[in-house]
Order: sequence, then structure tokens, then C-alpha cells
Amino acid sequence: MFNLIISYDPETWNSSPAELDRSRVAIEYTADEISERYKFFDENAIEELKSFPTLFVTENETVESRIGYITNIRLRQKSVVFDFEFDPALPSLPIGTIEALQVDIDLGGWELSRTHWAIKDEPLFEILLRKGYLTQQHLDASRWGASQQQSSDPPIIPTPVGVFNTSQVFIVHGHDDIAKLEISAFISSIGLQPIILHQQASSGRTIIEKIEHYSNVGFGVVLYTPCDIGSKSGELTGRYRARQNVVFEHGFLIGKLGRSRVSAVVKGNVETPNDISGVVYVSMDQEEQWKQQILVELRDAGYQV
Repeated sequence: MFNLIISYDPETWNSSPAELDRSRVAIEYTADEISERYKFFDENAIEELKSFPTLFVTENETVESRIGYITNIRLRQKSVVFDFEFDPALPSLPIGTIEALQVDIDLGGWELSRTHWAIKDEPLFEILLRKGYLTQQHLDASRWGASQQQSSDPPIIPTPVGVFNTSQVFIVHGHDDIAKLEISAFISSIGLQPIILHQQASSGRTIIEKIEHYSNVGFGVVLYTPCDIGSKSGELTGRYRARQNVVFEHGFLIGKLGRSRVSAVVKGNVETPNDISGVVYVSMDQEEQWKQQILVELRDAGYQV
């Protein structure tokens, strides 16, 4: 997830704060479900927006774009005022970069000609690394890299054999950040600690070692979202699938915790593995009935929720 803020005036990014009409924030060029989550600017929404990296761009890229963060958001009757800062460790993006990344960052056809604040569900840093606009050294030295290194590990709660830790829930996810945030916020709202692998320090561990280290929990939620497309060899059409890491970690958790302690939440029309028999898949419906189903599963697993 990242913020994309475009201003008609290059002088806008010379000093903080900046101001935008409220009707142009978290609405234009933003997917409906993302807009619904952020356009009302409740406390949780503001904190999440501040945690996202931000692209500061001018209309039609009359000057180089910058990468930074929102540090504060204040609401007025008809506008949104926000403080911002650029990350000094990250280089400016040359004129033409944003247009060149149009497909990668979900840029609308005329979006570069419109002053607004959009929120995109795309992995900004992964894209910039892959395209060569950033190096890993840039990223490691940035505020984003530092925050990953400094994040405190959740406590590892030791339990005797056959006894499960019922204060934490391990969350497996793909590239759908909105779904991940919804699951994480729900787990937190019922007084439990969500464990999300990419938010934890590696400390020299491989991915599988991190999974083993942080999965000493009593329950896992596996989020199947349409992140990939797959088909049999020779077929011309494919079906949406979850990321390969999601399927692998789903199987790992079943092997470690048992099937009754793992729930698979499915968002949209996603192909699910046919060789994991007896698994109940919970639909992530708009009416949020999935929350009640997860609660039932947690209580059956011994969680006091």
C-alpha cells in the first residue's frame, strides 16, 4: 500500500504542510473498498495512512518526484491538511518515472493531470527496486528500512507439549494489503496479538526459520486472495490463485497446529488447494459474517474471546 499525492503546483512540496480539498482525498483513482476504509479519516485510518510510504508528484511531472511519509493529518470542514517529510535516504525519481510505472502502480489514464490524493494497493518499494529506481542499500538506510530493523519482536510464549498459546494468532497473507489489515485489525479488536511474518525482524533467519520461530501460537488464519493466475499446461485460460507462500504456510500450520486450529479465509473467486481435505474455507463477505465464524473457531480452539 502507498499514498500517491499529486499537486498542480511544484511549490507545494517545498515546505510542509499542504492542503487538499476533502473531495479529492481517498476517493479519486482509488479502489472502492480502499476508499471506504480511508475517506472518513477515523483514528485507525489516519494511523494507517501515516504508516504508508508516499509518492509526492506534480501534475504531468514538471519536476522530479519524491518519496516520503505523512507525519500528521488534520481535518477541516472542506479540506484535509497534512504534514509531510521526504526520506533523505531515498533518491528523487526522475521526470517521467511515474508515467513509466503506470501499469505497475495502477495509475489511471488521466491521473497525472489531476490534483488529488489516491491510495494504491501495490508494493511500491518492490516495484522501485525491480525497476532499478532504488537499491537495497537505499532502502536499508531509509526510515522504512530502519523501522523494519527496529521493530520489536512479539514475545515468544513457551508452552508445554500439547498446550497452546491462546494470546496470539498467526496470519498468513498474500499481496492484498486491505484484506490483511482487516484481518489484523479484527484480531487486535478482540484482545489478541496478530503475528504477521513480514513485520517481524529476520535476525539472520531464513523465511522457513522465521515461520518456525513465530508460529508458536494456538491458531492460524490463512488469507486466500486473488494475487496470482494459474492453469494446467496447455490451457489458454487460468484461474485466480493465492500466492505460493500462502499455500505452503497453510500446509505448514496444519501440520504444526492441526486442522482445527487453522482457518482459511477466502476473498473473491480464488482457486483453493484440492489436496487439503476437510478444511473449512470462510468467505470474506461484505456483511463481515466471517468475523463471527472466526470467533467460533477461536473459541473452539480454547481462546477466551
